[in-house]
Amino acid sequence: MLIASSQLFGQSIDSTFFPQFVPYSQSPIIDWNDFIVGSWADPTVLKVDDEYIMYTSAMHGGISTPQPISIYRFTSLDGYSWDMDPITPVFEPVNGTFFEGGIETPNVVFFNGIYHMYNTVYLENISALFKVSHATSPDGINWTMDSTPLLVPDPEVDWMSEIVAEPGALVKNDTLYLFYTAISDVGDVSIGLVRSLDGTSFLDTTQVVTIPNDIYPVSEGYLGVSTPDAILVGDTIYLFTDLVRTDTFTYWNQVGLHQFKSYGDINTWYSDTTAIHMSSDFDWTDGNYLSQLLGATPLMDGDKLRLWYWGYDLAQIGPIDTTYHVNFVGSDLHPDVGHWGIGTSEHLFSEITNITEEDEITSSIKIEYNQNNGAVWTNNTLPSVINVYSVNGQLLYRKKFTGTLNFTLDYEGIILINVTNDNAVLTEKYISSH
Repeated sequence: MLIASSQLFGQSIDSTFFPQFVPYSQSPIIDWNDFIVGSWADPTVLKVDDEYIMYTSAMHGGISTPQPISIYRFTSLDGYSWDMDPITPVFEPVNGTFFEGGIETPNVVFFNGIYHMYNTVYLENISALFKVSHATSPDGINWTMDSTPLLVPDPEVDWMSEIVAEPGALVKNDTLYLFYTAISDVGDVSIGLVRSLDGTSFLDTTQVVTIPNDIYPVSEGYLGVSTPDAILVGDTIYLFTDLVRTDTFTYWNQVGLHQFKSYGDINTWYSDTTAIHMSSDFDWTDGNYLSQLLGATPLMDGDKLRLWYWGYDLAQIGPIDTTYHVNFVGSDLHPDVGHWGIGTSEHLFSEITNITEEDEITSSIKIEYNQNNGAVWTNNTLPSVINVYSVNGQLLYRKKFTGTLNFTLDYEGIILINVTNDNAVLTEKYISSH
């Protein structure tokens, strides 16, 4: 159930700290036809005790003769090598339901004592019919779907009037944040957000981010951002999206991964200045026709911020001829090995030890604040940046420094002090007064 109330948002570029991700491998860690005859897509990863759990979409059969998409579950001890568990789908389309045409883009979180899965569902695999669904499970294997879709397009809200799909969930304290792809009737692609205290009833429909066109110009075919997922690092929400682009050969291509962040205010977001990865970064996604890189899902794992994503490279159109990375198996067309799969990258916070129950990163940074006077210490010689925000997202103070900084604010109210450098990040909340 959704109680709709559209809100405005603010977005700007931030050249201060964003995680820099390094690929684990230049090849997929799960390839087409691994485990089943078919494709793997849309990973979402949790960690329960010492075990990693991945849910993915899977399409049985070849590219030319696909069957309805289902959801599978994998387990791993390291996040790199995976086993199907169980060997059958944990969620499949059911005839006569609103998801009889397919169920894909799973996103799973543990919230209020049970597992919640959010999906894209449809009667037929036509984007205009996409809806967002919700299911629950006591064990992450046996799932019960809600009787009706959770989110549908809203003609009264122009930025989500045509399509809603591709949900990504984040739990922060006692609230579940659900991000999703939204498309308007003129084709603009952006990210929306609703929030919930129970995982089922949602409110506060907010458009949170759009594509930063000063980085990705409309003149180069960029249409928007899609397929969101988010992670909480300290008090900072990092939001990961795809870059949607049209080009000479394809109207809709998801060609790279981009990140945004928010310091606790859902109406104020900051964009990175460059992409995390572009499809051209990997041989297995570097094509200019029927080739994509998309669907990043994050996990904070000790001192690592990890990403899993998927993509493919089916053809490269050249000036004279086209190189295809496909082959026939009987009458079915299949991708070549190493040209469709799931990959992973990670950023290492070298001086972070853990994240506490209070969502504070223990690091090489120390902050003190009393009335209107603040002090920051770092135990390294790296350049650091301090940003001080009101709870409404107003930037009150920003300064680059090394080592130690003392500062004074002329502000009364609750503030968020965020300090970052290449090895650590810390955000703390204080009350400022004269």
